[in-house]
Amino acid sequence: MRLPFISRRAFDDLGRAHSLLRGRLVNEQTAHREAEAELALLQKWITREMVTRNKVSTSSDRRLARAVRALAAERAQAAAYRRTIRRLTDQLLDATDYQGEPLQAAERRVLGIEDAKEES
Repeated sequence: MRLPFISRRAFDDLGRAHSLLRGRLVNEQTAHREAEAELALLQKWITREMVTRNKVSTSSDRRLARAVRALAAERAQAAAYRRTIRRLTDQLLDATDYQGEPLQAAERRVLGIEDAKEES
């Protein structure tokens, strides 16, 4: 088996090309390792941010739920006050033998049952 003839100039050109390509390969490998390291740092940062945002979201969800519960409690208390006022007004009108005549404005003010329509 015969080997092909390679001139000294071609051999030197191949050697220079090989060293250039080898340098590029090393540079590419270095850049790839640096990019992987940067990607790992970014992934850690994203994970921390997601955890932080979930905590913030969770705490704001808790605050919102607490505010909704407080609002519901206030509405329930206002409804209880309205029922109590209505019941006491009915008891007062029954005790005074109210027969269905319209109450005068002064009487309504004394009893505290003025309608919002009449006030405006």
